[in-house]
Amino acid sequence: MLYKWLLIIICFFTSFNSFSQLVFHQETFRGGATGAGFSTALGSGSGSFNIYIEPGSTIKKAWLFAQRIGTSDPVSIIINGNGYNFNSQNQVTTNYFAISGMSAVHAIDVTNYINPTVTTYNVTIPPQINTQPNSKYRAVYLWVQYENPTLSLTNSVILLNQFDLNNMTINYQAKNLTPINTNFPVGFATYTDNLGDTSLPDGSYIYIYNNLLGLLGGADNVNSSWGWGGVKGHFYYQNNILFGLDDDAPDSLMSGTDGLADISSYLSNNDTTFDFRLSWQNQVVNDAANYYGGFFLTYTTPCDTFTTTATATQDTICKGEAVQLNATGGATYSWYSPFSTFNDSTLANPMASPSQTTTYIVTIKNDSGCVKTEHVKIWVRPAPEPDTIVITPQTCGNQNGSIAVGNIPQGTPPFTYTLTNLQTLTTQNSSLNIFNQLSSFNYQLLIQDANGCTWQSDTLFVPQINNVTASFNSVPQAPFSNPTQPLGKAPMEVSFVNTSTGANTYLWTISEIASYLAMTGPKDTLIQNSTFNTQHFFTEGGTFEVCLIAYNPSTGSGQAINPQCADTVCKTIFIDNNENVSVFIPNVFTPNADGDNDNFVIQITGAELLESLEVEVFNRWGQKVSSSEFDVQGLASAMDSSPLGLGAFTLWNGTTTAGKKASEGTYFYVLTYTTKAGETVTEKGTISLLR
Repeated sequence: MLYKWLLIIICFFTSFNSFSQLVFHQETFRGGATGAGFSTALGSGSGSFNIYIEPGSTIKKAWLFAQRIGTSDPVSIIINGNGYNFNSQNQVTTNYFAISGMSAVHAIDVTNYINPTVTTYNVTIPPQINTQPNSKYRAVYLWVQYENPTLSLTNSVILLNQFDLNNMTINYQAKNLTPINTNFPVGFATYTDNLGDTSLPDGSYIYIYNNLLGLLGGADNVNSSWGWGGVKGHFYYQNNILFGLDDDAPDSLMSGTDGLADISSYLSNNDTTFDFRLSWQNQVVNDAANYYGGFFLTYTTPCDTFTTTATATQDTICKGEAVQLNATGGATYSWYSPFSTFNDSTLANPMASPSQTTTYIVTIKNDSGCVKTEHVKIWVRPAPEPDTIVITPQTCGNQNGSIAVGNIPQGTPPFTYTLTNLQTLTTQNSSLNIFNQLSSFNYQLLIQDANGCTWQSDTLFVPQINNVTASFNSVPQAPFSNPTQPLGKAPMEVSFVNTSTGANTYLWTISEIASYLAMTGPKDTLIQNSTFNTQHFFTEGGTFEVCLIAYNPSTGSGQAINPQCADTVCKTIFIDNNENVSVFIPNVFTPNADGDNDNFVIQITGAELLESLEVEVFNRWGQKVSSSEFDVQGLASAMDSSPLGLGAFTLWNGTTTAGKKASEGTYFYVLTYTTKAGETVTEKGTISLLR
């Protein structure tokens, strides 16, 4: 069983704001107007309806309407064997809310397809499968304006809904009308759908001002096989007389499936505006889903016909372009389209910018207050916008980025592509949908189709991927994970083998990061080169840092390092010195200030292996005349600062502890040193002082 309503009683507040309806059509002419409709509600099927056209008449204007509920795929509705495709290009109202989503009224100009001798129309609404089961094109209505010189003047108006339908009461206002002569009938016909039987209750009350016309509900005779087919006023009007068709009566009331009324008694003569409203019969549902598509007015007016025109400088443009509209014959103008902006919609000749194919309606009023509408259809060719753009990054050092355009669902092939580098402003033109050999920059893509319509992208950035990894090994293999473990003993040669990937240019740097003993101090660069592999002969031991920068030069930058395309690795190695310690002790020194052999100086080979050094000098009576002590820091300082070279230690200058010159003679020394390995060695001997 199909349920229309969302239950549970909640409180609603009725809005008393009046909403102006879209005056889709209005014209005073000599002839008559007729209309009828058909609906299968939520289903599909076939049926028929009748209109009336006075014999000998010609078709002045005819429109076929369908109400779209929710988001629906295009559909072709068959009328007398001809298919009329309803789609987004014939939507004539703004979107409004109905229970199945955003909805609208669509209209097709069928003036050239209506035969004035044919008054019976067979309709087939095919099955429609959409995401929402209630979403579909439905409620077909055919409105025909026929011209006949033997008939009196008639004014015909089409009012279309543009407002949300999820309110219990909707207050409408018909305005900007040609003056109404209430001395004759004023035909008012409804165009609704999805109104259920009033016994459910699922109808709608309709009022002119505060005057109740009646309770609408049920399905018209022409579509009585489908529940909730709605109520549509079937009528014709000519020679100042209103006639009802199907189950509609031309009296002052509406009731059930009778959606036609003569409302002249509720209006004042020469009115150009009146209010009306509809209210749900069921006031305790969340949404009655009663759909009001529009209303049709036909009446006699004191106005005469007047000549107007509406044209455009071109009827087909590309999306994003503007078009010049032109209207003539009036004192004031008002342009409308649900899919357009204007520089000024009150001008006779505004510039309009439609976002899609649309029908422009211009309301023209002359100095006598008489109103007429004209229509201009502008076809908007879609922009050739792709559904995807795939960007492949540039890898460092390679000009191999790309921008590929995916499928272009709209637009007319063949397509041409123009890519602009936004930094260099250089452009590439191609008939292919891919641009290769791109560097990392910002780009903008322009696509043009065979009709000259274009689409322009936002900024497209081709990124750069750094796939460079710097790495190396050494021969002999260094214990990089334990840099305090010696690689070997100086002197020795070490080769460094480059194992980097993704690069084509390299920079090696080998630095001594501290003195061997102190383990502190600034880096001292020993070599720097740009070979693939490198090697170095270490003459002395120490702690060294070996760094490799692997990179790809920037495009057009020579060999300059691009930080985004580079990787750096640094490793520390420790090279030991020879482990043998030997001490050379002279047997004589001459402190006579001649600059030659003035001090008692010893030479130690392998001094860097010492932990401490102590030397004492005694005279022949056993009295200490000199004492020297060196720890690790002192040893390093003495070796680095000695003018006599590395490993030279000055022990005594030939003076006593009182600062007096010691006498010539033989003196005794005791030398004790301790190695870093923990070995303590003592050497004793004599030194002769001569002046």
